[in-house]
Amino acid sequence: MNASAEQAIWFQYRPGVVVDSLRVAHCAAPTSTNSVVQSWCRLKFDPANLEVAAGPGEPVTSEKAPACAPCAACLLRLTAATDTGTVPTAHDSEATDDSKLAVVLRKAQWLLDDAAHYLPQGTYDQRERDTLAATLDQLAGLIREQVPAHIDAAEQPRTQSQL
Repeated sequence: MNASAEQAIWFQYRPGVVVDSLRVAHCAAPTSTNSVVQSWCRLKFDPANLEVAAGPGEPVTSEKAPACAPCAACLLRLTAATDTGTVPTAHDSEATDDSKLAVVLRKAQWLLDDAAHYLPQGTYDQRERDTLAATLDQLAGLIREQVPAHIDAAEQPRTQSQL
């Protein structure tokens, strides 16, 4: 399944099922079934305890309850799975090279954390491997393209022979 932020289904526990501090809005992963809803943050839920919630930026409707705070891990993983690089926005052109690099560094960091955790368990699938590889390729490209604003002799990279 190709992830899309527009097709994302957000859900949360119904009021009274858990304490309010645990009522966060999760995003349903493509691996969800009728008997178990799995979120992008890899938690599993009983559908009987859930309600559909309005996603970030979506209006509340009769079918979608007002959302609690969104699960940060679900947001990050959904963002990683959604191909956002194909349609540049005005906001993209305003972002500095440093901020773009910082965002991709953070994305790579949590994808690598996932790989380190799930690979030994044998639950890291090919889609996740492809996403990690693409992110690392993107990171490498940004690092290579970025020109430091100020380099003095003490900060210049050293070659193996200079060490």
